[in-house]
Amino acid sequence: MAHLFIIAGHGHGDSGAVGYGYTEAERVRALAQKLLDIGGGDVTVADTTRNWYADKGISSLNIPKSWHILELHMDSGYASAKGGHVIIKKGHSANQCDIALANFISSFFPGRANTIVGRDKLANVNRASAKGYDYRLLENGFITNQSDLDKFNSQMNELATGILNSFGIATTQPIKKSEPIDGEIKAGGVTQSGKDKLGDISYQSHMRDIGWAAWQCDGAMSGTTGQNRRIEAFRLVPVGETDVAVHIKDIGNKEYKNITKDTILGTTGQDKRIESIKITGKDTCYLYRVQQKNVGWSDWMSNGEWAGAQGKSLQIEAIEIKKAMFTVNPHVQDRGWLGDRAAETVIGITGHNLRLEAFKINPAGMKIKAKAHIQGKGWLDYGQITKDTIIGTVGEGKRIECLCFEGDFQYRVHVQNSGWTDWTRADGVATMGTVGQALRIEAIQFR
Repeated sequence: MAHLFIIAGHGHGDSGAVGYGYTEAERVRALAQKLLDIGGGDVTVADTTRNWYADKGISSLNIPKSWHILELHMDSGYASAKGGHVIIKKGHSANQCDIALANFISSFFPGRANTIVGRDKLANVNRASAKGYDYRLLENGFITNQSDLDKFNSQMNELATGILNSFGIATTQPIKKSEPIDGEIKAGGVTQSGKDKLGDISYQSHMRDIGWAAWQCDGAMSGTTGQNRRIEAFRLVPVGETDVAVHIKDIGNKEYKNITKDTILGTTGQDKRIESIKITGKDTCYLYRVQQKNVGWSDWMSNGEWAGAQGKSLQIEAIEIKKAMFTVNPHVQDRGWLGDRAAETVIGITGHNLRLEAFKINPAGMKIKAKAHIQGKGWLDYGQITKDTIIGTVGEGKRIECLCFEGDFQYRVHVQNSGWTDWTRADGVATMGTVGQALRIEAIQFR
């Protein structure tokens, strides 16, 4: 019985070729995992945390000589260059597996004139030959060719099956078909950055036919848009105690308490989409939004609020998460204190004829000064505020009519009968609202 030993090229800090937001190292590792998933006990994947070229791993390798070694790569070049091929040791004759593999890969990724190429200046080719191993390197199309890359991503099951069959290895499970409700993957669109980026708030998405993508941070997009590609899970590096809830296809709401950076929020390997998310930080106010199929980007939500529509069978395709500038707790007519929320969200209630009577700002280290014009009291200067400063009145039934802030931000207010004002810089001079017109401010928003 044939046995395949898989080496995923590059890695350990070496991204390999790069194209359309993807890296060669990450893509071939996804393919290696797929080969293992459907090849079962007939496949062994070499340590994917290593760079087997740089650390000369083959030279110290000790596996049965009957095993076949396959090193996975993707080619790069001009955008028009395309196609896959097999590389073997120059001077060696292609064996039955090499020929079968070349026939398959050239039909799957057409475009190369020579489907089997002999090389004698590639280190791993020579190292394997010196050890007497049956080795070949497989170029799985061009990562710099949009068509090759799209096919690699959207038909990875078929690609892996064809590779295994070339070595006489049958798959241990049927090829999973894409869910009809989610449709086919589309070419083009926008894909997140392929480079890991860590910051104050860091997060990572697991996407359909891609797997775990690079880490993103501080409001950068994680996922894709315009490709009809669902997010199935994500990870979040918590800042303090953090709880997350996720609405998952066929499962419903699932809660994760006091998460760690390794907590998988959602599912992997089950083809289940995430439809909405809720993040609640005890020590940090998170701000987040989602890109949802047929809906687009949601509004920014904050601690304890759901982002994404439930009950409509619509997949989330991208996520953005960041830390709020500061938090605000509004006191609204007939509703009382509403609780802390991110400054970037709507502070108060619009559309219900309810006055904003007071609010407290937790400046989170920012220097903020505030003045308010209050019904029956006129202008009150609160100076530099703290988290305990109450701007406005409580229990007196008085409306806030006009506001003035000083700080490193912009703000706007929602005024009775006229709606939102324009954004203005908090320079300590400009005022937002009205004086002498008996009009209530209903909400505030900062950015």
